[in-house]
Amino acid sequence: MCGPIPRYDRVLKPETQRGIHAHHNLSLGVANSIVAVQNGATRVDASLAGMGAGAGNAPLEVFLAAAERCGWRHGADLFALMDAAEELVRPLQDRPVRVDRETLSLGYAGVYSSFLRPAEQVASNHGLDTRALLIEIGRRRMVGGQEDMIVDVALDMVAPRGTTRGSSQA
Repeated sequence: MCGPIPRYDRVLKPETQRGIHAHHNLSLGVANSIVAVQNGATRVDASLAGMGAGAGNAPLEVFLAAAERCGWRHGADLFALMDAAEELVRPLQDRPVRVDRETLSLGYAGVYSSFLRPAEQVASNHGLDTRALLIEIGRRRMVGGQEDMIVDVALDMVAPRGTTRGSSQA
């Protein structure tokens, strides 16, 4: 086996559990979780209906269906979890957790999901495409906690060429 999880085995105590928390904004949350288990992860952090910011996390019911197809025993009632995801969790979501053009842009740009809603609002306020704003945020390598800087990025994007914000044209 290769990859980071077997490498952890060389440095961690045997009783240390390793796991994965996979985001789904490039539709790889379930696939990455399966690979992690194949490489020694003993815990998978997933959520019903993928509940989480942006495109969400690995959807639990999808992961368990895939796990069953792999022949893994998990002890969960797959149909009950599917029903709970559909009937209990999805109605609570004010923005559907799914891969759409904006959440795909999060993954494509390498931007943390906490940027999505502020970027949507700022883009709307400044006449920008949310995707372009997210891509620029990623290009600038902004990290979680810098969401307050989204307005600055937007203002830079809408500034006329040859000027910088704060400068006056005579």
